[in-house]
Amino acid sequence: MAKQKRATATVKMTYSEDSDLIAWWNSVPRGSRNAVMKDLMRDYIDHNQGGYRPIYPRNMPQPFDPGRFTQMCDDTTWIRTALMDLPGYVERVIQQVVVTGGMPSDSRSPNGSGVIQGADEDVIRRESRMKKARW
Repeated sequence: MAKQKRATATVKMTYSEDSDLIAWWNSVPRGSRNAVMKDLMRDYIDHNQGGYRPIYPRNMPQPFDPGRFTQMCDDTTWIRTALMDLPGYVERVIQQVVVTGGMPSDSRSPNGSGVIQGADEDVIRRESRMKKARW
């Protein structure tokens, strides 16, 4: 049988920066390391649609990515909209608390008015003012 051509890949790791990778690599049994590296590379190819996505060192600025920038703009717009809607949401929550009197629904009067039986006139007047209030 003729010997097949092979390619060799070398990985250089330093104990100061790559100690986690070295520890993981040493935990892989010696007979399995080749298969593990092939699986990692195939997974990388699948994840990047068959292409190569350059990985720059941590101390170098990353290149401009229009897709990532667009996603960041969309996220920023969503956050801005959520923050603008927040006061209205809080107002609706407070109004709901006022309407229910801050009490569970089963403690309200049987006529459904929301006024607790035995409440004095000041409490009733305060509740009616709160219902009319605009926040």
